[in-house]
Amino acid sequence: MRSLLIAGLLLGAVACEKPQVVATRRAAINRTGGTTFELVPAEGQHGYCLAYTVSKSGLTRQLTMSRTNQSYECAAGRPIGGHPYKVPLSEGPVKVFVFFTSQPVNAASISQQILDAPNRQSLSVMNMRLPGQASLEVLDFAPEEDVAPEVGSLVEADAGVVTVDAGQQ
Repeated sequence: MRSLLIAGLLLGAVACEKPQVVATRRAAINRTGGTTFELVPAEGQHGYCLAYTVSKSGLTRQLTMSRTNQSYECAAGRPIGGHPYKVPLSEGPVKVFVFFTSQPVNAASISQQILDAPNRQSLSVMNMRLPGQASLEVLDFAPEEDVAPEVGSLVEADAGVVTVDAGQQ
C-alpha cells in the first residue's frame, strides 16, 4: 500500500512539471543589403501588421505606410509591404517592432502611442492600446557598410580563356 502511495506521488509530480515552451518567431528579418532588410511573417500570425524601428537614440521610424494609414494585410512567408526597408548607416543598430493584429488598426494611433512610451526600447504589446487580438515580435538589425560591385568582374569563361570586362568597349 505504501509503495502505491509513493508511486502515485511520483507520477503526480511528473505530471505537474511544466511543459517546455519552444520560442517561435512571429517574423523573420532577411538582410537584403548592408543597410536593407525584409520582414517576413511566420505561419499562424494575425492577418494585419505594422512595423517600426527604434534606434538607441530614440529615433522612431514607421516602416509600413499604407495609403489609408491602416495596418497592412500580412501574408505568411511574403515580405511585408513587398519591398525591403532601409536603416541609415548613421542610425546604428535598431530594434524592429512588428505588431500583428486580428483586425486593421489606425497606424497614426499606434505611432503616437510609441512616441508617448516612456522607454521605446522596451515596448510590449501589453503597453499598447490595440483592438482585437494582438502580438508583437521584436527583432534586432544593425546596418553595415554596403559593398559596391567590383568593376572588372568575370563575365564568361570559354575554353580555358578567361575574359574580363573592364567596363570599356
